[in-house]
Amino acid sequence: MRLIGHRGARAEAPENTLAGFRHLRALGVRAVELDIHLSADGELVVIHDAELSRTTSGHGLVRAHTAAALATLDACHQPTHARYDFAPWPLHEGVPTLAQVLMELTDFAHIELELKVQDEADERAVVAALPAYWQQFALAGRARCTSFNPRLLYQLQQHAPSLPRGFLAEEDFAGDIVQVALALGCNAIGPQAKLLTAELVAQAHAADLWVSTWTVNDAAQAQALAAMGVDGLITDVPSAARNWLA
Repeated sequence: MRLIGHRGARAEAPENTLAGFRHLRALGVRAVELDIHLSADGELVVIHDAELSRTTSGHGLVRAHTAAALATLDACHQPTHARYDFAPWPLHEGVPTLAQVLMELTDFAHIELELKVQDEADERAVVAALPAYWQQFALAGRARCTSFNPRLLYQLQQHAPSLPRGFLAEEDFAGDIVQVALALGCNAIGPQAKLLTAELVAQAHAADLWVSTWTVNDAAQAQALAAMGVDGLITDVPSAARNWLA
């Protein structure tokens, strides 16, 4: 089972920052999940929330700020990070662009790019932009687009069919995740851990779907999921998780 850092290493370093991704590399982990929004000037930027205040010194929507303005914010020292057990971060870094992040991840073998945009026009813009990243950063065979949004995955299927796709589902999802994924031409599913059973994993594998799950920060749960045959484990605590699966 592949260990995947959640937003870098969310409980060990500021999430979705260059510093966090470098921290993950220093641990020897070469697999990561990160989140993508669109800036006011059409750049793909790496941040989880549509709004800035939880993880940065800024306020308002990501979509209302240029990439240059987002880069000036402090994304390493918000009080919300204090609930995680890591020391005050020594660096001040802003919201990075996807290009900056991918330049840091050239040696990573597995990258999950969660697309967070919801507006239809923004979806089209992201779908149009992504193929160039695949070329520029040699992402073939090591990256996948993921989303909870079937409409966005359909746009990828229609307009960028060569990009691998994964359908994400939260614990309240009531449909057939495997059938939805197949209808959207996905090669992976990403159910929340509470949704997973050995039967679902077997069904997904029979359909040639990779199974990653989130967010697993407990050793017993990680070991149970490994026993089910889950392919990828997304965790906030990669330092500890390395030992759970040894």
